[in-house]
Amino acid sequence: MQERILDPVMKKYILFVFLLYAFAMQAAASPDWYPIVSPAGVFVNHDGEEEMLEVGSSYDAPLSVTFMANPVDTAEYEVLYEWSIMQIKNNVERLLAKRNEEVTAFTFTEGGTDVTYRVTLAITYRHRDTGIEGEGEGEPVTFSLRGSSVHLYNAFSPNGDGVNDVFRVKTQSLLSFRMKIFNRWGQEIVSGDQNTLPAVYEDNYTYYICWDGTYHGSRVEDGVYFILVEAEGSDGIKYVRRGDINVLTRSRKEETHE
Repeated sequence: MQERILDPVMKKYILFVFLLYAFAMQAAASPDWYPIVSPAGVFVNHDGEEEMLEVGSSYDAPLSVTFMANPVDTAEYEVLYEWSIMQIKNNVERLLAKRNEEVTAFTFTEGGTDVTYRVTLAITYRHRDTGIEGEGEGEPVTFSLRGSSVHLYNAFSPNGDGVNDVFRVKTQSLLSFRMKIFNRWGQEIVSGDQNTLPAVYEDNYTYYICWDGTYHGSRVEDGVYFILVEAEGSDGIKYVRRGDINVLTRSRKEETHE
């Protein structure tokens, strides 16, 4: 029996039909959508409210951030998450942590002009019915922490007129803060730290309210008092600051009538 030989044109036609059929079958089996993620960070601001982390912005340290994957179109898939939390210091990258949950949290403590952070999220996924697998990633989240500072004022007037009635210390991006105030005989009048002192946040600075000008509930006399501040900044700076506090309890009206 003589073997039938296909001409080249027929071979190409059969190959084309086969490839077209294979492509159609794959397209029919492929899902109409794939998982995507949009990573974002949320932190609690100085007013106690949740705030979204803005890419490229700077914040005070320490900063505790909850990162969310915000996945879309995952109903038919098994999805694996991989967070990479990176620090870039003096142009050198360092991996701080890897996480594998959809929502994860991390506290950042180091700041300064030479430090930035980049948080990335990669995913791998598998379709439960077809077994089709794939990979994806979201846009990186980048931000930085401010460098630290401590500023001491040298006077206040606790006379109840609503102006400069409390003694405050102006700070920025501190990991720890503690202070003591003494009279001229070295007797401690008041003390406190970042956990016990009230504070207000204005224009990216934290003002610790250290003293209201009283001792055991009574207003102190006019005169010079002394403050000692010890603190540690997010940039590694350790502060030991000493200063004078001039207490001016009498109002100008009282001075005029003397």
